[in-house]
Amino acid sequence: MPPSHRAVPDAAPERWYALGVLFGVSVLNTVDKSLVPALAAPLQREFQLSDAEFGLLAGTIFSTAYALAAIPLGLLIDRVERTRLLAALLGLWSFFTLLGARAGSFFELALCRLGVAAAESGGNPTSLALIADYFPPRERGRAVAIFSTNAALASLFTFSAAGLLAERWGWRGVFMAASIPGFLLAILILVTLRDPGRRPNSFQTPTDDALTPGIRSLLRTLSGQPRLLWILIGAIFAIAVQAGCGAFITAFFVRVHEFSLAQAGIASGLVLSFGFAIGTVAGGFLTDRKPENPQQRAADLAARTALLATPFGLVAFLAPNPSAALAMLFTFQLFASCYYGLSLRLLLDLSPQSVRGATMTYLTLVLNLGGYGLGPLITGILSDAAAGQVAEPLRAGLAGTMLMLPLAAYCFRCASARLAVAAP
Repeated sequence: MPPSHRAVPDAAPERWYALGVLFGVSVLNTVDKSLVPALAAPLQREFQLSDAEFGLLAGTIFSTAYALAAIPLGLLIDRVERTRLLAALLGLWSFFTLLGARAGSFFELALCRLGVAAAESGGNPTSLALIADYFPPRERGRAVAIFSTNAALASLFTFSAAGLLAERWGWRGVFMAASIPGFLLAILILVTLRDPGRRPNSFQTPTDDALTPGIRSLLRTLSGQPRLLWILIGAIFAIAVQAGCGAFITAFFVRVHEFSLAQAGIASGLVLSFGFAIGTVAGGFLTDRKPENPQQRAADLAARTALLATPFGLVAFLAPNPSAALAMLFTFQLFASCYYGLSLRLLLDLSPQSVRGATMTYLTLVLNLGGYGLGPLITGILSDAAAGQVAEPLRAGLAGTMLMLPLAAYCFRCASARLAVAAP
């Protein structure tokens, strides 16, 4: 039986403190994940990597380990005390980040990134499962939206600071500095945070009580809820676009617009982080404004914003001057980021309570393999394919990646239509 040894907390201060701690954990998750994209130029230079090879390191290698480790961790989340599990995972991925600073070859760095990815795979699912149990449904949309902005803060810090620090200390020094906060926060979790127990959700059916954590339960959930499957596929396309963009954004400004590494990092961090923060929070709060079928509203909004983001992304990477590129990139990120909090809220709402942690972990597995795993690789392959055909092949690779956003919009629209006629 999964541990449910404490009552769900009713005190708002405890809920919001827990959200703050979990927010910090996820910030570090994204920081450690983003180190390779933020340091693309020195890493490609030191290890002599093509764009496709770098996409393999930043995306496919990392995401494969993330996905494989998610399977056993998905079983653990619903069976152990989640706060202790989260602290252990945080300490482990911080250790592998520190170890990566000593990598002497592409192979050694890849092995360290495998360790980081494996530990990180349980981080966000554990945090989201805790948030779902700390917050009642009436507050869950805004809680998830606020939590989702961690990626914005992490991107701002990682991209802005990494370039500056790398010019002074080298990329190895950046890896070492990034590992220290994780050890400290792991101790804070063990000392101050408690597992709140499991809270039922409004979508739970009588058969959900019979579910046990595992892949079979996930397959039963997906087969019985096509709307969840459409949301998952749409999120994969949307994540692939943002992952491909994020992996090469500093390289884009260095190679195409001739920024220094520090300038590219600051520009990328500011634009991506603020666009992501505004878009994610706006999406979450808009779905909480009216109680009537917020799930359908969330899916419909995700579809509209994904479609709106497409032309801005294309112009951003084809614009002839950096000012226009930055302005369009901010607008693209604003619209393209709305799906993130919306999708997480939908996945939480539609997951059975008894296996919510396992379901979120396995869904995260699929999202990482399909989105984070393929997005940077697709962008790198498109860029290498355009080499010799156009003067600036990375432009073509990034612009081509944007064309997956209309596919995401179509999937979210299909989910919206099903939610409109099958509202619980």
